[in-house]
Amino acid sequence: MWPSQDILIGLNDKFTSLVAFNLKTRQSTSLTPDLPNPIEHWMLSPDGKYMYFSTAGAESKAMRVRIADHHVETIVGLKDFHRVVNDGNTQINVAPDGSPIFTRDTGYQEIYALNLHWP
Repeated sequence: MWPSQDILIGLNDKFTSLVAFNLKTRQSTSLTPDLPNPIEHWMLSPDGKYMYFSTAGAESKAMRVRIADHHVETIVGLKDFHRVVNDGNTQINVAPDGSPIFTRDTGYQEIYALNLHWP
């Protein structure tokens, strides 16, 4: 992810921390401490101030880190949330208001409808 023209954000070699690489200074900085579970997916917030990410494992969580000061916070635990898994990972998205978006796996027995009224 590119929060700015000179910064690239990715994962460390163990997939347990987000790392920012500054192309100008050629320095890398850990944005998060090493987490106990691997990071599955990450996404930049619409305003470019946060990286949202989800962790794997039995105690999975949706979290975010403020890029400016590396403040990490847990948004919600995902332990009992049945997420759709694609290629072994769960994708996280972010709404314009900053709330995380996941696709819930409801199984094949539940049917939902979505009605949209465009302005």
